[in-house]
Amino acid sequence: MSMSVIKEAKPAHREFELDRAVLFSDAVFAIAITLLIIEIKLPHMPEKAPVADYIQLLNPFLMEFFTFAMSFLFIGTFWKWHLQLCRFLQHYDDGLIHRNLFFLFFIVTFPFSTASIMHIGSHFMLPLYIYLFNLAGCLAGLFWISYYIFQRKPGLAVAGLHMEKELLYQRLKYSFLTMSTGFTIITMAYFIFPENTSVQKISFFVIPGLIFFNHFRLKIKKRNTLRLVHIGDKSSSS
Repeated sequence: MSMSVIKEAKPAHREFELDRAVLFSDAVFAIAITLLIIEIKLPHMPEKAPVADYIQLLNPFLMEFFTFAMSFLFIGTFWKWHLQLCRFLQHYDDGLIHRNLFFLFFIVTFPFSTASIMHIGSHFMLPLYIYLFNLAGCLAGLFWISYYIFQRKPGLAVAGLHMEKELLYQRLKYSFLTMSTGFTIITMAYFIFPENTSVQKISFFVIPGLIFFNHFRLKIKKRNTLRLVHIGDKSSSS
């Protein structure tokens, strides 16, 4: 009985496979970011509508365009961070592919969650929860990938560049914790205090506050890391 044996791929072939994974991710980003604009159309303007009514007629369109611009910024930022992660890769395995697909799932759903924002009402906040959950899912996917590459399987990444790896890992970790904590607090505020609009509005300041706090926390981390590298360089030179 003959048995087929799967030979290990050559380095050049493995590099080609890694390129395919990255190009596939870029294609998903490109499609998702393009679908954001498809549903946005100018409203029907009556022929004899006075100029004073234009703003009122354009309000839904302006809200849609603002939501599109905000989501474009988010997806563009996620793409930049994903690109920075891919810059450190030299190998891949099934674990990395699965985590990347998890992340891309939330990129694909972004056009849906963006469109749902237009259906928010004073007593219907589900679209907001969907949007915030989508953001948290994207950040969870990026953090999961970075943890896998830099902590669990460092052999997948190129050697060296320890400071850059650590700073990127910390940035993704803080971003994920910020969004997941903010999403949880906002959701709890609406469920625990369904009639208290003041508490609900205050809960929205949690995310900007955490972003501000983590921004300075990351700057301190970067400064301390640079100091350690500088001290290490002095020690090695002496």
